[in-house]
Amino acid sequence: MATTSLWAVKGRLDHLINYVENPKKTREDTTDSNMQALLDVIGYTTRADKTAQKAYVEGINCLPETAIQEMILTKRQFFKEDGRLAYHGYLSFKPGEVTAQECQEIGVALAREMWGDRFQVVVTTHLDKNHIHAHFALNSVSFVDGKKYDRTKAEYARMRSIADMLCRERGLQVIENPPKTKTPRTIYEAEKNGEMTRYNILRQAIDRAVAGSRVKDQLHIVLKMQGFEVQKRGRYWAINIIGDEQYTFLYHLGQQYSMDAITKRVYEGGWQRRVVPYEQPKRSVTVMCLRGNLNTASKLTGFRALYVHYLYLLGKIPKGKRRPPRHPLFWDELRKFNQLCEEMKLLNRNKIDTTEQLVAFKDSTKEQIDGLIGQRTKIQNKLRRVQEPEVIANLKQQKTALTAQIAPLRKNLQRVESIEERTRKMRERIVAYQRITAQELEQTQQISKKRGYVR
Repeated sequence: MATTSLWAVKGRLDHLINYVENPKKTREDTTDSNMQALLDVIGYTTRADKTAQKAYVEGINCLPETAIQEMILTKRQFFKEDGRLAYHGYLSFKPGEVTAQECQEIGVALAREMWGDRFQVVVTTHLDKNHIHAHFALNSVSFVDGKKYDRTKAEYARMRSIADMLCRERGLQVIENPPKTKTPRTIYEAEKNGEMTRYNILRQAIDRAVAGSRVKDQLHIVLKMQGFEVQKRGRYWAINIIGDEQYTFLYHLGQQYSMDAITKRVYEGGWQRRVVPYEQPKRSVTVMCLRGNLNTASKLTGFRALYVHYLYLLGKIPKGKRRPPRHPLFWDELRKFNQLCEEMKLLNRNKIDTTEQLVAFKDSTKEQIDGLIGQRTKIQNKLRRVQEPEVIANLKQQKTALTAQIAPLRKNLQRVESIEERTRKMRERIVAYQRITAQELEQTQQISKKRGYVR
């Protein structure tokens, strides 16, 4: 039963090629019958006399050893070195369904049929998981006419169709009715790692509403109490946080979260417990040591003040003894809490409050990275010329030290770019929150006037 996927890659070509050609993933230890054990590359080469090895790497319209150079030359020939650099895909089988050789043969046949007439592809078979799977590294630019590959729905359907045909020819099982939609990769990976996602937040809200409803109409009321609304958009039902323009179709959440399945759950006895409209944050005591005087301390402004206020709205920072109930509009932001903290640390360490200061820090970081990369390039050029083992070891040590210095600078650069985009979205969400709370207050006052409580 083969599954396939193909997605665009933006960034550096060598990162993709190095991943799919990683010998740690492409070498098979024939002494391990179930092919689940991984051997360390360095230790593996020193014990070559004790193990049998076989690599599964093949290039189509290029040599695996020079694939990076050939792909880059193709891009330069047609002046297309930006945007989508490559496509990364896989062909995966169930554990024990195929051998590594069969997986490689099917993967190569699929790649030749799909892209063999116009594109450069590297096909490898990885043995680092319980399930054997082939990877594809596809150059986005055709070496024939210079046109870029477009991964349309029709192209992906053709990829699945060819994979099914190749599997049937070998008597392998085929997925006859694949699901029409699937969970986005970012959300899938987050849920796989146990992280909080938007989908999980919506599922929990629906579960609470089902548990607190006796009829379908009451379901909408209970969801609204939690800050969510469900409405039909076109042919399908969708759910969103009130005040947020982003909708999620219910069928993305799973089979038991379709409107028919939810209604069935309600009438099968969902009335089990009282619904809590807002998630009450857990209270914790933090002991901190204060240096200086609060009366003379300067107040935060700009970006740092914005982050502190936002964390307060998330329920992470109390204001005196008061901690507001977390509004549903911010529930989805909780999964970004660690990123917010890292960005706030960067702002505090460098005392960045304005856009000008942020841009200056960004430019300074870029200059440092460029300088270090220049030094590392010089060392790399020296390594190509020298032959003395001691000199080589020393140069490699210097290169490793420079790489260690570049890594945190690149992370800071990524955080700065994230801050530029996040602050805009944070302000928009705060404005939406203020508008919603003002509307709720106005509605409460109108109800009170009707009842005669306000004179």
